[in-house]
Amino acid sequence: MVYLIIGILILFFYIFAVPSSIKGTVNAVTMVLLIVALIILFGLGIFKIFQLPAEYFVGFGLSVVTVLALRDINRLKPPKKSKKNFDEE
Repeated sequence: MVYLIIGILILFFYIFAVPSSIKGTVNAVTMVLLIVALIILFGLGIFKIFQLPAEYFVGFGLSVVTVLALRDINRLKPPKKSKKNFDEE
């Protein structure tokens, strides 16, 4: 809750009190903070994913293998009929 209040105060400071000469610097610092926050959230999300049971990873791996196998089967060309086989029919 404290961080929310501090964030709101910083937002009000940016909107009402920051001179235009340093707004570019404030924008750069804000972008860096947002990028760092996203990286931290991404890392925490990865840790949460690795806490899943192993069956999810096995199922995902099998799904990937299935998609690759179906793609290879789809790329197969039908065998060409030679004249020798055509004459025998």
